[in-house]
Amino acid sequence: YMKRLIAIPLILTLALGLAGCGDFAPDPTEAVSQAADYSFDRSNFPTIAGGAAQEPLAEAIAAIMLGETRQQASDFLLFGSTGEAWAALDSGEAGLVLATEPDELPDGLETAPVYKDALVFYVGAGSAVDDITTAQLKSILSGGTKSWTGMGGSGDIVVIGRPEGSGSLAALRRLIGADELAVSEGSSALTSSEVLGYGFYNEAVLMGMADGYKILSVDGVMPTAETITSGEYPLCVDVLAGISASAAEDSPERALWLWLQGGVGQAFISSQGYLEAAK
Repeated sequence: YMKRLIAIPLILTLALGLAGCGDFAPDPTEAVSQAADYSFDRSNFPTIAGGAAQEPLAEAIAAIMLGETRQQASDFLLFGSTGEAWAALDSGEAGLVLATEPDELPDGLETAPVYKDALVFYVGAGSAVDDITTAQLKSILSGGTKSWTGMGGSGDIVVIGRPEGSGSLAALRRLIGADELAVSEGSSALTSSEVLGYGFYNEAVLMGMADGYKILSVDGVMPTAETITSGEYPLCVDVLAGISASAAEDSPERALWLWLQGGVGQAFISSQGYLEAAK
């Protein structure tokens, strides 16, 4: 198998020319003097687990490191809910996780932020509501406010919940607070003007989850790449890379974990349309 050295400028040059969500098969590249000592192939590349919002990035990472297409590299990915991803790392089923913080992070892990995301809210395209405050969200999600009356809209509020174990539900509980209104077995596709849905910015914008809906500003700030990067938007979150604290210094999972935090890894993440971690 063609090996991929982990931190070389040539990989960065190739990465910056790739479409954010397209499929690609990098041409073989030669090692250069600035390369790190570690190299990946199918015999040592770690299984990556994560939440659904991180799957496109994980596909891109596996593909570029192995010199394969996204589809070919997908057998190194283990994606479901955020809670399941961290559990897979804790059990040893996965070597590295890309996910937001779950309701409870297992012990014995090392984590580091690798890109920024945000919790965003959306309503039906026909809704008259454009902005919502964090206080209003807290009241709605605790069951105190049941109608859009007084916020510029009309009708009863219908919350589109997310399943237990989802990263966006964990972020919602952590940042705002929520009761059972925010939970459902699946994410129903409701498009009436009365609905209130939530999820991560990258899900909504890059993955199309909010297509057909209207994303709300929160406390007067619209979630954009600029407001999330600056921290002006009030509901920002870190997406973490995690490995077992017992991972050897020369292990492939630790090598990949460190690469994701470094300058070349951060530039690659940015090239895929994600927001670099805060410096």
